[in-house]
Amino acid sequence: MSGEFAGKEKGSPGLVSILVAFGVTLPAPAMAQTIEDEFLQVAPLPAGIENVTPLPDAANVRFQDCEAFWPDGYRAWRAESVATEDHARKRDIYSWLRARLAFEAKDCGCAGKVAPWEDVDRVYEALKQAHGRVEIKHTAAFAAQADVLTGAVERMCGGSF
Repeated sequence: MSGEFAGKEKGSPGLVSILVAFGVTLPAPAMAQTIEDEFLQVAPLPAGIENVTPLPDAANVRFQDCEAFWPDGYRAWRAESVATEDHARKRDIYSWLRARLAFEAKDCGCAGKVAPWEDVDRVYEALKQAHGRVEIKHTAAFAAQADVLTGAVERMCGGSF
């Protein structure tokens, strides 16, 4: 199963559908930008996220133990130098995406905790097109939500993400 996203099926929604479902909007690149438009607009966290309770009979699997399910793009990203701005920004996006998908799916296993890397590349490229260069201010909302969502998934699954 190396290099494939086990939970992705033919006919599954694309990145745009996922982002729309989560309320994420990317600023249009051709439009004049205001200070508010500089930041990626991420939907509010789900209501009651701070009160998430453990799932009955949850079988938690740590993401690090799901290596067989990691997409090829994620493997390549891990092999790169971690001392670059681009690397850190993609980490913010992937952390958010995999935590959001696991939370929404209520899936504590590998299929729930591994997300398709192509979606990270698409979001990153859209941000790059919109801003010229992707900086921390463009992914700060992703990182902040990833922290909250990861905590909720850990409570829901009864163990480390």
